Order: sequence, then C-alpha cells, then structure tokens
Amino acid sequence: MADKIPIGVRYCGGCNSRYDRVAVIRRLETLVPEVEFVTVQAGTPYPAALIVAGCPTDCAKRDDISVPADRLCKIGGWEDLLPARDFVKKVYEEARAKREIRSLTHEQVLEILPQRSPMLFIDTVSALIPGKEVKASFYVTPELSLLKGHFPDNPVFPGVCAVEAIAQAADILLLTLDRYAGKTPLFMGIKQAHFRKKILLGDTLEVYSILLEERAELGWVSCRGQVFSGGNLAADAEISLAMK
Repeated sequence: MADKIPIGVRYCGGCNSRYDRVAVIRRLETLVPEVEFVTVQAGTPYPAALIVAGCPTDCAKRDDISVPADRLCKIGGWEDLLPARDFVKKVYEEARAKREIRSLTHEQVLEILPQRSPMLFIDTVSALIPGKEVKASFYVTPELSLLKGHFPDNPVFPGVCAVEAIAQAADILLLTLDRYAGKTPLFMGIKQAHFRKKILLGDTLEVYSILLEERAELGWVSCRGQVFSGGNLAADAEISLAMK
C-alpha cells in the first residue's frame, strides 16, 4: 500500500544459525500491517529502523543508518518480538499524526466553530492534528466592537478574551473529531490562567492548544493553551470543556 510507513531493517551477519532473523520480521509484518519493512539503505532517512541481530558479537553496522538515536531498536531474539511490535506501533502512530497535520481557511473555521463576531477569536488555522494539538491565528482588528468599551481611550484586548481564544482553538481540535461532530463546547472551568503581556489593536495573535485529558464517555475534556503576541507569551491557561 502506498500510504504505509517505511521502517528500515538491517540484519546481522547470520552467525547464529539457530536464530531465523527473517522469520522475526515476517511475524512483525502480520502484527503491524500498517508499516512496510524495507532493507536499510545507507544515508536514507527512515522514521525508525530495526537491528535484527541474534549473535552475541552484535555485528550489525549502525553508523550509516539515518534515524534519530531513540528510533533505533534492536531485536535480539524471539523474546523481543512484542517489545519490537510496541516500538513499531508507536513510530507508526507518530508518523501518521504528522501526516494528518492540516490547515484551515477562515471559511473552514466558520464551518466548525459556532461562535461569531464579535466573539470569534480565531481567523485561520496553520497546523491541526484533530484530538491532539492546534495552532491558530487571530488579528486584533481596530474594528472589533468590544474594544470600544475596553477601554474607550486606551483599547486593550481583554484577558478573558485571550482565554476564550484558547478555548476556541481547543474547540477546533475537538470538533474535528467524529465523536464530537455537531456538539456545542461549553466552559466548565479555568485553571492557572496568567496574563503576561498587553494585547493591543493591530496585534496578530498565535493561539495554541493541546489536549491534556479526555473522558469521552462524559463529554469532558481538559486542554492547555497559550497566546503569543509578537513572539512573546501574552497569556496561558488550562481549561476544561463539556461537549454537549
């Protein structure tokens, strides 16, 4: 399949005649069919690689394999089959998540969020992994009506609206999941909210939110978010939401 994740494999020299190295990988193929095990080519990058070495001398070469140090796994025998399966599954999930990263236009944001101006604080989304994390942006336009009263002679974007922006970013990462499609996100709580920098007219905000905890059977979710203005942290908070 074209969408399979390639995992590099390098075998040792086969000096242990009692250890069928190829059979181990064939068994792994049945346990993790979402990946493709390919022979390592020197210098070619892979999400991860397996060293299949059943001899005590550990003769398989490693220094030309282009993977991060924590993405190299040794299989020394059949007893390592299940740990290797778990390792490969973790690599697959991480690689699949990266493939799922997508962006949203303003029109797509409007299709997802129920909020509207002047209480809509997300313009576009530059990176979204549904159910995991999101990076969004919002331009504090001088025409934003709520700033006319906060304050008339010194307009400042309210801190509570910065927290609302975090919540709306969290709404996007949740409402793009099938289990929450069509639901309405409601505030349940705010913890550890800090306001560190004034947000002024003309600022473009970067809004981040990540999933901390979820109890899907109760429709309860906890997220942590940050708001940056001009590259500086302006606000951060932990929020809890009810998906009704």
